[in-house]
Amino acid sequence: MDRVFFNKLLDTPSVSGFEAGAANLYLDYLQPGMTATSVDVMGNAYAYLKGTGGENNKKFLIEAHIDEIGFQVIYVNDAGYVYVRRNGGVDLQCIPGSQVVIYTAAGEEITGVIGKTPIHLVQPEERKKTIELDNLWIDTGLAPDEVKARVSIGDVVAWKSNAVMIGNNRIASKGLDDKIGVFVVSQVMKRLAIADRRTAADVWGVASVQEEVGCRGAVVCGYKVAPDIAISIDVDFATDVPCCSKQKFGDIALGKGVVVRRNLDTDSRLTSDIVRMAKDCGIPFQVSACPMPTGGTNAARIQLSRDGVRMLSLGIPCRYMHTPVEVCDMTDVEAAIDLVVQIVGKL
Repeated sequence: MDRVFFNKLLDTPSVSGFEAGAANLYLDYLQPGMTATSVDVMGNAYAYLKGTGGENNKKFLIEAHIDEIGFQVIYVNDAGYVYVRRNGGVDLQCIPGSQVVIYTAAGEEITGVIGKTPIHLVQPEERKKTIELDNLWIDTGLAPDEVKARVSIGDVVAWKSNAVMIGNNRIASKGLDDKIGVFVVSQVMKRLAIADRRTAADVWGVASVQEEVGCRGAVVCGYKVAPDIAISIDVDFATDVPCCSKQKFGDIALGKGVVVRRNLDTDSRLTSDIVRMAKDCGIPFQVSACPMPTGGTNAARIQLSRDGVRMLSLGIPCRYMHTPVEVCDMTDVEAAIDLVVQIVGKL
């Protein structure tokens, strides 16, 4: 696995709707070994490998979303404090005290911190209330006039890069949802590009956009590629933490393998095939029925494109989703890469 590329991907901001920098990094990384690369109107990034089976090849789509949750500037007050609204489902309980970067329309990067009223100055009954985003602000440390001159309404705001390895082969970072899935796609495409691993099928590896705000990029890429089989890769809820009900959400743990999802967004026969495949190949895996019968990932939208798509959905177990410190295990990533390569080669 190319950890250098993975770190670059995590360090490149890609808040929903503003994914171009990370998408270009993805395409630049893959382009040398691909048949073609391209970007559509939405910003979805396509890496394409022509199959060896002739003109009427079957088509595989391997997809993960490259956007991360973040913010956009909605107001700057006279004192120079910056107020934002969310792009995606940011966990508001976790953001006071966070370090963020404002990416301005002029191309500047302004570092700030998310501030709130100190707990000492808040009435006891107020301390129990849910945090509201309009009661938080970004403090850049700059003079008010300078903030107003440099920061514009609509400027994008992302958490500051913070990736770090912890424990035994585990990574903590903002944006693992779902840059870790995009990393899986990139490594699969690299392996499939090797001459003796080329498949009969055409393969599209797509870093899709705007999943966190309604799976919008997935609608376009599913329609554009019109695949015979699609594999969507996203993070999955790890339940190996305190106060998380396995009876309600299933038993999913870090380090025990890639998650094979079995709900209405997936083709049941194909899912059974890949479970057998994982067993035969000795690839560690876990099975999830998912918290909901349908929805929650791009798989639900791609499945319904055109005349329908035979869909597979895989997950990387993730703790603390939608916070600045998501945690995944790189051994699960390796299992996901191995399984997808097997799926494309054998199905």
